[in-house]
Amino acid sequence: MVPSASSELLTLHEIVRRARSNLGDHAWHYIVGGAETETTLRRNRWAIDRLALRPRVLRDVGEVSAAVEWFGHRLRLPILFAPIGGLEHFWDTGPIPVTQAAGEFGVPHMLSSVCACDIAEVAASAPSALKLFQIYVHGDPQWVDALIERVTGLGYTQICLTVDTAVYSRRERDLAQRNIRRANVP
Repeated sequence: MVPSASSELLTLHEIVRRARSNLGDHAWHYIVGGAETETTLRRNRWAIDRLALRPRVLRDVGEVSAAVEWFGHRLRLPILFAPIGGLEHFWDTGPIPVTQAAGEFGVPHMLSSVCACDIAEVAASAPSALKLFQIYVHGDPQWVDALIERVTGLGYTQICLTVDTAVYSRRERDLAQRNIRRANVP
């Protein structure tokens, strides 16, 4: 990210335009796309767009905070950086900048177990960050136990067990872009 980006980019539309200009076609379509024909993606967007904030004026805003307690940790905002496999396609250092940014901003980052990275290196890159780990089960119970022991030993404090990859998703956007490897199609 450009050092002055926080003062230069003032709206979500500007952030999206900057991201698009910084990414190649395959990376862009991977990050904005979804499974199948993206029906769930559109429904999620619609659900968010249905929400409205009611402006309140002439209120004391001297001490406003969106901070929350979450599993014994104080978060600056009630959000977390979600697990994304393939972060190495966005930065040479994979998830390291994401984990560092999350730590600096005061929100957790969940590292995906399918991210091609050294999980110890990611953990060491942001020692004070709240780090979570997403596990896709591809082995027997002993493999899962060993992985959990390893990541908790590295400072990942919560585990998310993900069970949606028994069958690879069909990403039609990736197929249309002829990005077959990204679509996990043999």
